[in-house]
Amino acid sequence: MTVLVRDTGFVPDDWPHAYVPVMAVSRAPDPGRLLGVDVSDAALAPQIWDRLCAVLDRAGLIRIGLRDFGDAKACDLARGLRLHGFAGRLRAHGAVLARNYTLYRRAGFDEVELSRDQAQRQAAEHWRLLPGRDAGAGTSFLAPIWPGQGR
Repeated sequence: MTVLVRDTGFVPDDWPHAYVPVMAVSRAPDPGRLLGVDVSDAALAPQIWDRLCAVLDRAGLIRIGLRDFGDAKACDLARGLRLHGFAGRLRAHGAVLARNYTLYRRAGFDEVELSRDQAQRQAAEHWRLLPGRDAGAGTSFLAPIWPGQGR
């Protein structure tokens, strides 16, 4: 069982579809099917990046695995997908830390997936957005940090 972390706290996983590994995603159009794409390693080869970009319009959720606690490539990938116009859900999972939640959100992730054990070790009150140095009075620290984020 997985738990999602969103700005409102812990919520149950509500994605009803299976995940397709990015290596198995077909470029063939399939307009009736909403994809959940699983990217287990954020260091994508150019041909895999091209394959992922080709299906952005029919991907409802992209799940990006963080291989270790300092995995900046996952945040770079999330940012790149947002810059390419992906407006669906971006989910971080794997080696995630509560203290990095603001970083994940600013990179473009919408949510973080936790296993039951991770959720027990990192309680809901630890997962919160923290204001940045640039967030002044009346300024939302969730304001888009690049054009098109608008989330």
